[in-house]
Amino acid sequence: MLALIREARIYRPEMLVRFVLNRCGARTVLARETARTLADHDPPVLASTIGQRVTFAAAAQSGRLVFERDDAGPATREIATLAAEINGLDIGRAAP
Repeated sequence: MLALIREARIYRPEMLVRFVLNRCGARTVLARETARTLADHDPPVLASTIGQRVTFAAAAQSGRLVFERDDAGPATREIATLAAEINGLDIGRAAP
């Protein structure tokens, strides 16, 4: 993935790239260590994480979004938090 990002930046140096930890087990050592490892990398990791939740698979199977299944559930909150974090990024400048 990092090689692809480097190559893409040759053609689009302004491209803003971030990692998102997805399918993370809640409060697991692996998730904490992965976040810690990626903290000093380029591209950086976002603070938001997406958990390993059955509702994501159920939503995909039913052709619905998680908020259509449970508009106040933890999966919906995770997606909303991620969307807010992405919306808060300064997309007018290139990634460091």
